[in-house]
Amino acid sequence: MAKAQVDIRVDAVMERIRDVFREFSSRQQAVLVHADLTMSQLKAFFAIAKDGDPSVGLVAKELDIALSSASQVVERLVKAELVERRPHPHDRRVTQCVLSPKGQELSRQLAMGSRTMRVWLERMNADALADLERGLKALAEQAALSRHEREENDGD
Repeated sequence: MAKAQVDIRVDAVMERIRDVFREFSSRQQAVLVHADLTMSQLKAFFAIAKDGDPSVGLVAKELDIALSSASQVVERLVKAELVERRPHPHDRRVTQCVLSPKGQELSRQLAMGSRTMRVWLERMNADALADLERGLKALAEQAALSRHEREENDGD
C-alpha cells in the first residue's frame, strides 16, 4: 500500500478512535462533574475502590505520595462523604479507608462505562467484531513494542 493510502487509513482510524472515546468519555465526565473531585482526590478514590479497604499508608504508597498528603486527601474524601475511616478489624492501630454508600454508588456509576462498551461490542456482527479484535491485537502489539523500546532507551 502506498504511503498516501496508509496515511489516509491512519487518519480514518484515528478519527474513529476519537469518536468512540469522545462518546465514552462524555458519559464518564457526566458522572465525574457531579462528583466535584480534584485530580488528587479522584486518584485516591480510585486507589481505595481498587484496593478494597486499604490503610492510608497503602493509599500513600499506591499514589507515591507522603503519608501526610494521603491523609489530607483521604480526609477530603471523608468530608465529601465518599469514604469512611474505620479501624482495621484485626489491628486497632490501623485505620482502613472504606467506600461509603455514596462512594460505592459513584464507583458503580463509573463502572457503567465498561458495561456500556460491552453493550456496544455485543451489538456488532461477528465479522466486524473479529476484524476489530484483530486490529486491536495488532495495535496492542505495537504499543508493547513501543514500551519495550522506551524501556531499553531509559536503561541506557
